[in-house]
Amino acid sequence: MKKVFQILAISATAMISAQSFGVKGGANIATISKERSWDDTNARIGYYAGLYMHAAVNNIFSIQPEVLYNSVGVKYDNDRVSHTLGLDYISAPIMFQFEPILNLFVEAGPQFSFLIGNSDRNKTDDVVTIKKYRNNSNYNNFDMAGAIGVGFRVNNITIGARYVVGFTDIKKSGSTSWSNDDKQLRNNALQIGLQYGF
Repeated sequence: MKKVFQILAISATAMISAQSFGVKGGANIATISKERSWDDTNARIGYYAGLYMHAAVNNIFSIQPEVLYNSVGVKYDNDRVSHTLGLDYISAPIMFQFEPILNLFVEAGPQFSFLIGNSDRNKTDDVVTIKKYRNNSNYNNFDMAGAIGVGFRVNNITIGARYVVGFTDIKKSGSTSWSNDDKQLRNNALQIGLQYGF
């Protein structure tokens, strides 16, 4: 059994022909989807920033795990009140990249996120109320999503766009400031940004 693990370790090392590390960041155009649609939902502009490792398997396939700070959420307006929900996560996407044309790649993979805080901003006429929470029992601490994207590399700089679709219900209880029923709420975000490799 020990020899088997040694062979697997050697094989994995041989498969990964090159590794690089870098930083990345950009904008999140975020919304929350619901099983029953909301008429007055608008995107919330947030941001993401973090680190990545790029590991080339061969000339066209590579794996890119990342650790990101992710700020997402949604805006919702009714007749009297304007709401903004902010959700802050530490996210760990693992992207599998395919580069059919030199410097141009497509990618897909899972994303695992852990809630570290949230905020509610309510505006009524000229009065603005902001509440921030570190551990809000209304929201699940874990969120799982899938991501697909495309990118273009020029030397050490990559410009990319990625769409992240949530799979899990973000709310823990049946009622939050955004939903007073049992319909599931899921994060969605379009990410546009840059990454720089060292």
